[in-house]
This record gives sequence, structure tokens and C-alpha cells, in this order.
Amino acid sequence: MRNGICVVYKIYYGVYDLYFLFIIFKYISSRCAARIGTLSGFERMPNISFETPLLLIYTKGGSIPHLTKDVFKMITLEQQLLSVSLPSTILMTDVIKEFNTSFADFVSMKEYINLLSIQDPAYATNPGFQQLDSISIWARTGRIVFTAKKYMELVQAYKPDLYVALCDGDTNINSKAKRVSKAVLRSKTLLEQCLDIHLHSDTLKSKGILGPVEGGYNLEAREESINYLKDKPLAGFVIDGLHNNGPSVQNISTEQIKQVVQHTINLLPTDKIRVSMGCWNPVTVLDLIELGVDIFDSSYPFVMTEESQALTFMCDHDICGNDQYKISISEKRYKDDLSPICRKCECLTCQNHTRAYLHHLHHTKEMLGLVLLMIHNTHHYLQFFIAIRDGIKNGTFNQLQTKIRLKYTSLNSELPPTTV
Repeated sequence: MRNGICVVYKIYYGVYDLYFLFIIFKYISSRCAARIGTLSGFERMPNISFETPLLLIYTKGGSIPHLTKDVFKMITLEQQLLSVSLPSTILMTDVIKEFNTSFADFVSMKEYINLLSIQDPAYATNPGFQQLDSISIWARTGRIVFTAKKYMELVQAYKPDLYVALCDGDTNINSKAKRVSKAVLRSKTLLEQCLDIHLHSDTLKSKGILGPVEGGYNLEAREESINYLKDKPLAGFVIDGLHNNGPSVQNISTEQIKQVVQHTINLLPTDKIRVSMGCWNPVTVLDLIELGVDIFDSSYPFVMTEESQALTFMCDHDICGNDQYKISISEKRYKDDLSPICRKCECLTCQNHTRAYLHHLHHTKEMLGLVLLMIHNTHHYLQFFIAIRDGIKNGTFNQLQTKIRLKYTSLNSELPPTTV
């Protein structure tokens, strides 16, 4: 491989029956670099492996929003790793315990590997309400307080393939030093409690637990968090505490987070996965991948769908005429437009429906409109990550960055200096 270094890691985690085989091809010999890896060794599905950079498929209640499982399988037949959030599933807990089944079986998604996260990346997390040894989760019924013991009881009931340790990620660029310090201390305490239960549980010892790196935008606090985590028997790390989730995350520029992410990754072990949850825009995703982040979630295409936006940032302008990163199908100019969202796109929506039809569905408030948009946006984003992996392998990653950045130029020029 041109200018490349091939490093193979086989990581065994003590009492784990599970190991992750993580293969990294780095184009430069730096910790902060775009890298290709393979994540495998799942107890429930030992023959399944995922290539990174990887997209977690965002779910609500274990299902892809607006799509049935059969429709999702028409978008992609490849194995996917689902992102399952605590707020969107917490109300299922009692029934899952009563039926003594796993979460994947309960929601009929046992064909897919799943990762349980603490907060829902598509919705803004209510700040505050954290206590000394507990975290607040906001479900449809209101606030629910979780101690490590209560959370791990839920994890043992869900039996996720991967899960994030309970943590205090309630920090952003405006957080004061005292708030950041409390987040780091609380997260260390909670992880220690979660890990102790994890290692002594016959149900969980073969599952993967991810350690959250906290510290807001304070580099010393980040270092303190990492020093505590780096020698623990973890499957990987979540770079947490940069935002409070929700659609506004797409407006955070790379310039705001680059220093803290770069500092964080330089301190993390190179042989474990690095995850960044949140509704990052594609330009920031590419920049984070260039810094060495491995895994993201697909809350961004979901948020775009909810806003009646169709993604076009991967479109070829010469073929499609799309020179923007998205189009709003609510706009009047699409009323009589009989072209698809993208002439080059092979998704079910673009192969069978026009912009005019999508415009009509939007204005008549037909549910099918969101279904068709979600099909297109999900397909578009999956193709984006395929292009990312191909770009890293064949040395064209920088060209992909330039192409996508040009589509988002107007967005980046309008970003406020401090958006959280």
C-alpha cells in the first residue's frame, strides 16, 4: 500500500471469551490519521465483521425511523451495526425483563449487531440534573434517574453486543471548569462501578464495554480521563462531552473541536476503536476521520429527513446538476420538477419517484414522504462511508474531502464562532 504502514492487533481482554481483531492500515505513521480497521469477534455472531470507518445505523426503539425492517433490507443487504439509545428504549425494559429475552430479539432485529448508547444523538439532551452518583435520562414520560447498578441491570436485560458505560457527558464548549471537573470525576466513578459488575456477570463478560472520554474542551481534564481509562479492559473509547446532542451539532465546525479531539486521540491507545456520537455534518465527519476517529452514527440523515431535506452532497454536479449539499423538497420550485433527487442515485426513491411527487407528499402531509426521504438519505450516507473507506485505501481521501467541502462551503461560512 502506497506510503502505508500495516499493523495487525489481536486484543484479548482477560476474562473475556471475546476478542476484537482490529486491523489498521495507516497512510502516515501518526496517531492522528485516517485509518482502515476491522471490528469482529462478537460472541452472538462470531462470523460478522465490520470495516471502519464505520457508520452506526441510528434507531429509535430499536427500529430505523420511518422504515420497516423489510424496507431497510431493500436499502442494503450488508450487515449493519445498529445504534440503540437509552432514552428511546427505556420504556421497554420491564417487558423485556418479563419475557426474559434480549433487546435484539424483542424488537425483532436479531440479525443485526447493536450498540447501546447513553443519550439519543438526534435530540438535544436537557442540561443539568446530574447528581453525585447518578445520571438523568429523559424519556417520553419525563426524567429517569440511573445509578450504575440500575443501568447495569438494564444492560444485563438488554444483552447488547456493545455498550457505553454510564457517564456524565453533559458538557460543551461553554462549560465551566467546575462542571467539567465534576463530569470527569462522576464518569470515572460510574465506569468503575459498571466495569466491576460487567466483569463479574456471566451475561456480560463476553460483551464489549466502551469507556467514555470526558473533559469537555479542557485538555488537562481530557488527559485525566484518559489516564484512568487507557489500561482498563475496554473494547474502545467514546469521545464524549463535546456537545449536548441534537440537530445543532451539525453546525459545530472542525475548528472548534480539532484541538481537543487531536489531543484526545494522541493519548488514546491505537489498538482500540474510537467512537464519536452526534449529528456531525459530513465535512466534520471527514475531518474527524482524518484525525483518527473510527465510528459515527447516522443521526444526521435522520435529522435531514425530519426537516424534509434530501441529501445531495455526494452527487456529481455534471450529471445531476446538484451543486448544494441538500435540497428542500418543500420549496415551490420542485412542484413541477419531474427529475429524481439525484439522477445518479440507485436508491429506491430516486429510481421510482420524482421531486414533484416528494413535494406533493410533503404538502399533503403523507407519511410516505418521510419514508421515501429516509430511504434516499440513508442510502446516500451509506454510500458516503463506502466512498470514505475506498478513499483511504486507494489514496483519494483528500480528493473526497475537497469535493464534499465545496458543497458545504456556504454552510461553513455561516457557522457562528461558538455553537453547541
